[in-house]
Amino acid sequence: MEHVTPDFWVRFDPDMNCKDPSLQAIYSYWDEKRAGRPFPARSDLNPGDLVPHLGSMTLIDVEYDPFRLRYRLIGTTITTMMRRDATGAYYDELYSPEILASIYSSYHWMIENKRPTRTYGEPVIGDRIDYHIHEALNLPLSSDGKTIDKVLGALAFHRKRRPIDTE
Repeated sequence: MEHVTPDFWVRFDPDMNCKDPSLQAIYSYWDEKRAGRPFPARSDLNPGDLVPHLGSMTLIDVEYDPFRLRYRLIGTTITTMMRRDATGAYYDELYSPEILASIYSSYHWMIENKRPTRTYGEPVIGDRIDYHIHEALNLPLSSDGKTIDKVLGALAFHRKRRPIDTE
């Protein structure tokens, strides 16, 4: 089941068809830690188990009333690729209303359906939109077993193949 978000640059895949092996490993770890529950708690996760992947991971706080997302932690691979460290920043402080609507649509789906999500497509990262594609996971976490209050994120960036110049 694939959904195109309200803009052109990202696709939403709630079926979790991970292509990147690192993301598949993170998803498998999250799935194991939930132990039959809809989602694990942050306290169920051990960062030491994820050392090879930490640079490509985020931890996001989910706030309600009003709904807001905040980057609690951002891995160094992501900050290097994005050319900024947005740790501590709210999404609505960083993204245009159009991009924010797209991002929020997958988070709202995740919260309403109590399921993880996968997105992929062409990220908006300055002048590099023509050179990279991404695949991302949003894995819900809950302190009380009911309300999603954090999201473990993971991203993989890959260079797009550029057409060979035939001139």
